Amino acid sequence: MKKYIIASILAFSVAGFAYASNLSVDSEVQHYNEKNKKIEFKGDVKVKYDDVNVVSPNAEVLLNEKTGKPETVKFLENAYSYQVKADKKHEVKAKILEVSLLNKVFKAEERTQSTVLEKGEPTVIVTANSQEYDNKTNTMKARGAVIINYKDVQAFADYAEVNLNKQNDVQKMTLSGHAYIKQGNSQVKANKFVHLADKKITTATGSVFSDINTNETKIKVWSDFQQVNQIANTISASGHARVEYEDYVAVGPKATVYPNNQNKLNRVVFMGRSKITNKGYSIEANKIEMTLNPKDFKAEGNVKTLLQDIGSDNKTSL
Repeated sequence: MKKYIIASILAFSVAGFAYASNLSVDSEVQHYNEKNKKIEFKGDVKVKYDDVNVVSPNAEVLLNEKTGKPETVKFLENAYSYQVKADKKHEVKAKILEVSLLNKVFKAEERTQSTVLEKGEPTVIVTANSQEYDNKTNTMKARGAVIINYKDVQAFADYAEVNLNKQNDVQKMTLSGHAYIKQGNSQVKANKFVHLADKKITTATGSVFSDINTNETKIKVWSDFQQVNQIANTISASGHARVEYEDYVAVGPKATVYPNNQNKLNRVVFMGRSKITNKGYSIEANKIEMTLNPKDFKAEGNVKTLLQDIGSDNKTSL
């Protein structure tokens, strides 16, 4: 095996301080193409750049036309990149992988998959048409047919952005464009999701629909905005909020779903002028509280009740 070491140090300024790196390449065959300003590598190519390792059958290093220094490394066939930090490992697989040496940005195209492993077990798996990973900011961006498996959650979107900390832990996750999240038998759809991992809070905006289906709770919630607080185990909905539970339908400007003493979602509180309907009657009030189990509700504040079909087709307002 031949080894090509780009011995010159890549020196450049980043945010006012000097930064330097070595690029090491192992391969079976090497070819320097001065005319096209590139170095071609073929056969069991192994590249090491700082703490990042990449393997691929073929690769080429593109040189800066003025300085002649390595600028970009392109892996042209079934590339595999990995980076290890403590007990965590970040992997990237793609048909084509391009690495900017100056900006430390990885761009993957076709059959892309990124995986974050902790102690050998995957915690985040992202597949997409294309992905981009910025090694300086620890930010991953995925576009086109995005699928994310994160713990027990599966997410789909046109675009996703995942922010990791220095230990490769997920800090923030953003989904947009036909976004859809599934957990067990429950699902949520929205135009955009933002998940803050440390606070365990997820916000959804734009035509939000939640179908909460667990052994203890089965309700559907529509609204313009929803927020799930995993620590408090609450769901807040605002903007044309609508909740359906069995034969109850309740609408209002704002609704919050609370847990009971067993931390199971069991109570829905509507604030602002709201309305609840059931077979044969409807009630409007400034505040409506629904209890799911046992099934009950309470209305307060300028309550108006409409009873329908009392003995005939007549309607009586109380």
